[in-house]
Amino acid sequence: MLRLLTDLTDLLHYFRINRLPLGVPRVQMALTEAALAAPEPLLEPMAFDPVSGRFRALPAEELLALLATARRGADIEAPDWVAARATLAEAHQAAPEIAFAAGDRVFTPGLPFLVPGQMHRLRELRQWHGVALCALFHDAIPLVVPEHCTPELTSGFADNLLSVCLQTDRVVATSACAARDFREWQRRLLPELDIPVVAMPLDAPLPPVGGGGEDVPWPAALADGRPYVLCVSTLESRKNHVLLLHAWLTLLRRHGEHALPRLVLVGRKGFGADAALRLLEHAPELRRNAVWLRDVSDAQLARLYEGCLFTIFNSFYEGWGLPVTEALSHGKLVIAPDHSSLREAGGTAALYFTPQSEPELAELAWGLIRDPARRAALEAALPGRVRFRSWREVVEGLVRDLAAPLAALPSPFARAGSIAGRRIGFEIQPPMPPAAMRAAHVGNALILEGDGWSIPEAYGVWLTKGRARLRLPALERSGMRLFLEVSGPPVATETGLRLHLPDGSTGEWLTLRLAAQERRYLEMTLPAGPAGDILVEFDTAGARPIPEDDRLFSLMLHGLMLTADHDLQRTYEYLGERLHLSRLG
Repeated sequence: MLRLLTDLTDLLHYFRINRLPLGVPRVQMALTEAALAAPEPLLEPMAFDPVSGRFRALPAEELLALLATARRGADIEAPDWVAARATLAEAHQAAPEIAFAAGDRVFTPGLPFLVPGQMHRLRELRQWHGVALCALFHDAIPLVVPEHCTPELTSGFADNLLSVCLQTDRVVATSACAARDFREWQRRLLPELDIPVVAMPLDAPLPPVGGGGEDVPWPAALADGRPYVLCVSTLESRKNHVLLLHAWLTLLRRHGEHALPRLVLVGRKGFGADAALRLLEHAPELRRNAVWLRDVSDAQLARLYEGCLFTIFNSFYEGWGLPVTEALSHGKLVIAPDHSSLREAGGTAALYFTPQSEPELAELAWGLIRDPARRAALEAALPGRVRFRSWREVVEGLVRDLAAPLAALPSPFARAGSIAGRRIGFEIQPPMPPAAMRAAHVGNALILEGDGWSIPEAYGVWLTKGRARLRLPALERSGMRLFLEVSGPPVATETGLRLHLPDGSTGEWLTLRLAAQERRYLEMTLPAGPAGDILVEFDTAGARPIPEDDRLFSLMLHGLMLTADHDLQRTYEYLGERLHLSRLG
């Protein structure tokens, strides 16, 4: 019988420091709850247990209790939240390990690249157990509009996308727009490959929150009962609150503050929010007529939707647009820009404006404000214009897509091609053309193995205390040289290295001693022998702590270069570039 497992490791990682579920976690939660509500669970939830170093089942009762508790509040120190997390952690560690079998489907519905080592673990499941990896693709936002994302997010997303393209057997996208984006970027990265991708629209209202609405505290800033218009989205540059605030400021100055409802912004502060916050602070009319609510629970949000006149949602790009679906599911009109996936989310029920057109946005909003009868008529017509699926229907469609026969695709290493003759970097990479992305991100996507590697940083990837290897794929060897670029942490360390060769032989341990922050270029000789993968194993017993960090550090890996003994030209070019050497004669 085909087994379908869903990896929620990144969702548990998110809940370590957050309680309020935002976009991607909310989708994971809804899918999980619907899958577990069926008479026979449609997906088996699992997560990596760092204590045992194994994937374990996530007990359904404790998991569902945690998700329900997440929706009821925002305080991460609240006793109910602390207890729910502790109960699930204890149940998870006591749950059985997952016994993977060839042909099992492992589905990742979230963002596993945000968890150190998780992409490496998933790749090893495919390699060691023969499972098929399937991924939910939410959007291509960090590549489409990188100017609205941190460099770390853009680089990590590029690593993740290349990992998906190199090792995934099937992709499910959150919209037809996201499916087109995945297909386009996959073919840019690997033109010779065609990974199956299907669309799974998120056209389902989010699950209701337990408890009566009368028990939910009402924000003090709205206690005067003044009518309001609602905007729900993280306060970040991609959501372009500046456009909305300028449009609202125009209406306030044109028609007077007495004629306008209050504007309520709901969402946490994100990347690039400074311009919107300056406008909120320095425009007197906005200070008096706009309210920003940061930590709003799902229960409070439901009440805010129910009480608003209508909603506005703006952005530069979306993979689906959950606030549009949410507003319509509460029977509220929504104004949105006409781009990306928002036509799918809003259908014929939303009111659209030309993207980034402040006059059109202001006119649409004023039309609904000044004519309550028209607004009521449009709102009354919504049930006939919107058809929502249940999350059970969404999950049943997902299961059919995951269980469909798989196409025969090349192995991850075959998809990557040879890595010899070019430097492989492990630093955070700036946005770059797709042709360069494949080479720049293959190191993090394919070569690193084990849970000892951290996530990429500005200058490389840290090797911490834990299992760690480098896999150099499918080499045809007549004699090779491996160059490693490493440096030490702020304290002196000692790290072991040894080779595992395709013929089964293992080299002796070599000891690398690094002074505090010492930079070294290492050369290892790979003897001639049969073709196959070569592994470089690290012994991190000598890892040391550094101030203000709870990890133990061995070294930082900046990059590597693999060259054939006879390829002196590329060897000289590499050494000249990295060590600033000039060859004379």
